Amino acid sequence: MIQEIINFTTELEKDYPEVFDLNKKPSPGLHLWVELDEEGNWKNNLPIENEDYVVYDGKSEITNKLKEAVKYEELGKRVGTTMNKTLDKKKQIFSCSPFVVNFKLKSYSNDKIEGIKEEKIIGLLKFYFDNALSICIDKNETSLSEQVVAFKNVIPKVLYAINALTTTVKEKDTIIEKLLLDTFKDDHYINIYFKNIDLNTYKIAHNKYLEAKLFNTEKYNHKNENTNELYGLSNYLNGANSKKMFLEHKTALMFKGISSRITASDASALNQFEILQSNRVLPNPLPIFIDKNEFKNNRKIVSVFNNEGERKFSYPQILKEIYKKDEQRILGNYYLLNISRGVVNDFDFVSNFQYKLEGFQIENLFQLKQKGELITPTTLHTIFGFENIIVTKIFNNSLVKEKKGEFSYNYFNDIDPNYISGGDKIANLILRFRKAFYDYIYKSRKQAITAIMFDEILLTSIIVDLENDEYKENFHTKETLIKEKLNIWFSLYNNFSNNSKNRENMANTFKTLLEKTEQVANDDNILLDEKNVAEFLFAAGQVIYYLLSQSKASNPTHALLEPFLQKSNVTQLQNAITNAVNAYKHEIFFHKDRFERLSAQVLAFDTNENLKNYQRYLLSGYFAPSILYKSKKTKEE
Repeated sequence: MIQEIINFTTELEKDYPEVFDLNKKPSPGLHLWVELDEEGNWKNNLPIENEDYVVYDGKSEITNKLKEAVKYEELGKRVGTTMNKTLDKKKQIFSCSPFVVNFKLKSYSNDKIEGIKEEKIIGLLKFYFDNALSICIDKNETSLSEQVVAFKNVIPKVLYAINALTTTVKEKDTIIEKLLLDTFKDDHYINIYFKNIDLNTYKIAHNKYLEAKLFNTEKYNHKNENTNELYGLSNYLNGANSKKMFLEHKTALMFKGISSRITASDASALNQFEILQSNRVLPNPLPIFIDKNEFKNNRKIVSVFNNEGERKFSYPQILKEIYKKDEQRILGNYYLLNISRGVVNDFDFVSNFQYKLEGFQIENLFQLKQKGELITPTTLHTIFGFENIIVTKIFNNSLVKEKKGEFSYNYFNDIDPNYISGGDKIANLILRFRKAFYDYIYKSRKQAITAIMFDEILLTSIIVDLENDEYKENFHTKETLIKEKLNIWFSLYNNFSNNSKNRENMANTFKTLLEKTEQVANDDNILLDEKNVAEFLFAAGQVIYYLLSQSKASNPTHALLEPFLQKSNVTQLQNAITNAVNAYKHEIFFHKDRFERLSAQVLAFDTNENLKNYQRYLLSGYFAPSILYKSKKTKEE
């Protein structure tokens, strides 16, 4: 992975160098330039706003002075995103240059005693500057070292002056004057820059810091005598683990205690990659193309991601944009890196990404309506249509979450059942199967989702909805969702990896069962096939729906179906239906002849099959358009 990231960053720097300047902003807080005279006195004491200092609130437009601040701050930044490479042993001063002092407001004071705010930072200055001088400036540069010492000596006075800076704020429609630091948040920064030093000298000093700190530790550094190239242990997502023997590599070829080293230039590329990540100019997941003929795709994807400025495209939106401009484009032979908060979630090779879908149509088998009209079948044209419509629905808007047209993804995030519709059962489905869906969608691994897996997800998800259904104002809260899931299940029943070649076409089966059930209900001479468990359970579902719809309970929810679903043999199910008939027989009067025909055959059916293997037929019969409520006129039409 490391070498692929190095190649990616190196090629991106050649092909798309402007990306390294994107999204650069100064840290929120104060940026102040200190200028000294020839005697080392603070020349621009009583600093003037927008001339000697500038304040950034983290939101406002980036002015020219703030752009200048970015340049100075960047040439004093530490390596990586942690504090283990700072020059300050107490890890309170964030900068790593003899010309910059940078710290957070919350690091400014020892305690809340008035008048000693600056004492904590002042106490750290000697060690910080001694360290900075030894690392960043050659010993023979005495004049430059003397300037740095003068800069260090004036810092306490600068800190006292910063304490007195004021600003005007609006409070309750009144403009008042307040101390500037009182308007800052704890995580705002105070940045002090040495104005006398030119930016080229800043860069030379910072490069020396980088040479010393780019590697994980100096302990394993080694210089090649022939090439004079410095090698060391990568600092990117890496640790030496020398004090944790069980985390050490034991099987690799070892040299001086570690298995591999990288060059200083490679370490610099990894640091650049980490900066790009922190600046949010790389999408996640990130495809890293390894074929030189495909490197142009790296630039293309990164540039599309940044095309929208502050509003970033999601990875699906990036690919949609790319394929929209070139429908014949084929993406393949790349590594897909998914990383968040410094943790690699997934890194895997994608040989051929398949964006287009064929044969993915969701039929409206259960006759859902919108504004009084039957919903037309939905055709899924792309893999991300599958993700947005199917995955969103079957995991109850929790694996892929849609809100006001925007999508968020939980393929690698922590899952809290308390914030998931369906609680522990849906959360468990997500944890078990989300990696398979990620591989299926993002890596085109068609074997990742199997037919058995798809069946389990849909059946469990539907049963969870049954359990959580409520009946309010003559409306079942989960009925539409259940029917949508049944439409998805039966329409895509044959679209996933299946070891059996004899898997039925469930959409056609549903239509056949509905037609046969209607014939049985209307004609004494037509009987259920005594060997067809599907016909029996579908008809049983129709009977159960008719019986439960007679209930006068205050909350006659679809959860009443669940006890019938749990019956494993025919006798148990028939006894449950008989009990329901006895409970509601005084209500049964509408189309009684159809009910009698259908219920008589259901109660007379016999089989040794385990009915739990056929629950989908009972569900489909229950939620299908009711034959028993169908009027004669409708039947004739």
